[in-house]
Amino acid sequence: MENLRPAGEICVSSLRRGDERAFAALFDHYARKVYLYSRKFGLPHQDAEGIVQEVFLKIWQRKKDLNEQLSLNAYIYKIAKSFIIKRKKRLLLERVFVQLENGAVPDVPGDEDEHRYIINDLLSWVYRIARNLPSGQREVFELKNKEHLSVDEIAVRLNVPKRRVENQIYLANRAIKSKINTEKILWLAGTGFFELLQ
Repeated sequence: MENLRPAGEICVSSLRRGDERAFAALFDHYARKVYLYSRKFGLPHQDAEGIVQEVFLKIWQRKKDLNEQLSLNAYIYKIAKSFIIKRKKRLLLERVFVQLENGAVPDVPGDEDEHRYIINDLLSWVYRIARNLPSGQREVFELKNKEHLSVDEIAVRLNVPKRRVENQIYLANRAIKSKINTEKILWLAGTGFFELLQ
């Protein structure tokens, strides 16, 4: 990394040696820039502050691996962008989890392909959970969520009372919500959401 020398005479070789003054100078010079960069990507204040902390923690943890031939500026922004993308995915997944917990079909505003990909994976995951429901619950769940039939239409198609359909939908949603809550705890604990989709 190049020896950039902002206000506190930051030098990569000093950082590599664990010089706390060099690290403090680096933080003072870049923290606000990383914060604003995070906000530019649409992260709320608290999340942008979290990105700043994560970026500089990673730099400190990997200080011995810093390459003096590369741009320190580019390195910091590359780390920041990686954390920003992860945080945005996490925020999106948390929003979708809330929708799933409330029995709603996930839908997040925006046409970003990444959002569509995540939502489609989540829906596939929910439908896999639904395949393990008792047959009556599974049938009404699929009619409601895949064929988008109303309770009345499901009752007519299955030739059963409307109240029975409502009860089966309630039981299916409760079972799915319970499974989602269990898996969400694992995911939030660091298991990794996409590992759960395998």
